[in-house]
Amino acid sequence: LYREETKKLEEHRRACAAAGKELPAPTNPILAAHGNISPSRYVLEVIRKVKSSELEESLLVLPFSYSPDLLTLFNEYIQLSLEVELICRCLFFLLRIHFGQITSNQMHLTVIDSLRKNTVGKINEMKDLIGFNMAGLQFLQREMEAKEDVTFFADATERFMEKKRKRKIKERAVLAIV
Repeated sequence: LYREETKKLEEHRRACAAAGKELPAPTNPILAAHGNISPSRYVLEVIRKVKSSELEESLLVLPFSYSPDLLTLFNEYIQLSLEVELICRCLFFLLRIHFGQITSNQMHLTVIDSLRKNTVGKINEMKDLIGFNMAGLQFLQREMEAKEDVTFFADATERFMEKKRKRKIKERAVLAIV
């Protein structure tokens, strides 16, 4: 569907350029049913809807001839910060299973190099964002604990487990004596 619709859109653009005016765009009923989204966005929606446990199997049965289009789409998604975690998971799996074929093709290498740069950059941005959010949450936790003199669940659980361990050690010592 992605390939067909991309070709139709390209033909439509050429026809509009040749006519010198905007012609009505052909719409695919499937894309229209999904809110008149672009073909690339449709592929992302399909990938997003695949169950996590079935994702690798789905990518495994996909013919290698689709990999150039997928790699290009993955690069686009990562540049736009769309579902970066999911796309990285798909990308790394595709690279693992088709490594030899991808690296032997010169056309794929330019896309892979671009993917490498974009992926590393976006992952570092996400790590920074997560680190910032964690620091903010820890700050809020300390503020609330100081203000209300209450420990959070994780801290209370740790203390409970420590008391339980000490009690077991005492019971073992008593049993060893008896």
